[in-house]
Amino acid sequence: MKTKSVSAWDYLWYSLYAFAGLGLEIVLLSFVEPIFFGKINEYTTTQNIIHWVLTIVCWAIMIIWLIKSSKKKLDFNVLNDNKVAFKGIIIALILVIACILLNAYDWGTLKIIGEFNQNELITFIFQYIYYVFEVGLVFLIVVFGQKFGESLLKRKSNIPFGSIILCCTWGAIHILSQGSIVTGLGVMTFAIMYGIMYLVLNRNPKYSFLAMLLAFII
Repeated sequence: MKTKSVSAWDYLWYSLYAFAGLGLEIVLLSFVEPIFFGKINEYTTTQNIIHWVLTIVCWAIMIIWLIKSSKKKLDFNVLNDNKVAFKGIIIALILVIACILLNAYDWGTLKIIGEFNQNELITFIFQYIYYVFEVGLVFLIVVFGQKFGESLLKRKSNIPFGSIILCCTWGAIHILSQGSIVTGLGVMTFAIMYGIMYLVLNRNPKYSFLAMLLAFII
């Protein structure tokens, strides 16, 4: 029986699946939760926590499926543990600090401090768990997006294809969802740096995810 060959476009589809995974939150907010909770701006603390838990469950299922399915159908192991050079760690650290400073400029303080001051302890904890899974899907958009570009070239490349795909999906949607070009461009800036982090860290999943997470939450 002939096995179906893997196309570069299959990796793009997986990147878009990861982006669609982020969109599951919109499905919850628009079609499921209004039946029980009403308007989002009137959510109680308990309702906010339930929203985050439901979103986390949806995102966790999507992350697990993407990792397992890509290994089985594309013969691509997202969790391949590549060695990371010290130079790459330093460059990634500089990029993480740059993201933290951009967040601090936007918030007027460190983002994590601003979030803590605006929330009760329990909501702060659940929101940050939610962020972990959001970054998980963002990470997968970068991973599959990079693999897509390199598959088209038929070689590894230092061109941040993952950044480009992340800009066109996660970055661009913020212009629509936030109604602000400035906000969207800010998120696109982060998207570019996330893709570069993945490359300088030699596509190592643990280091890359951690770098993106720290850049996003602090």
